[in-house]
Amino acid sequence: MHYFKDFCTTMKTITIILALFVTITLFAEGANNGKIRTKVIPTYGMHCSGCEETVTTEIMKLNGVKSVKADHVNKTVTVKYDDKKVTLKQVKAAIVSAGYKLEE
Repeated sequence: MHYFKDFCTTMKTITIILALFVTITLFAEGANNGKIRTKVIPTYGMHCSGCEETVTTEIMKLNGVKSVKADHVNKTVTVKYDDKKVTLKQVKAAIVSAGYKLEE
């Protein structure tokens, strides 16, 4: 009976420690995140799905970018990003470095 009581006490302690760890981890992650923004950027020079892939690959290299949708037909790049980790200026620079224009 004494072992069972010790086991229950140990399990209770482990549960409390795990709960604290999860709470602290979630709080820390939330504190580091900025606002998730979505921007549509007019982009010129894309002619095919290969161009879309090139732009997408270059932008996805940036830390904080959540998603990219390049559209050569509509001449736009839609980017969802964490504004605390990456700026719109950096996203636009990635488009230019991929070889595409922001103005016609």
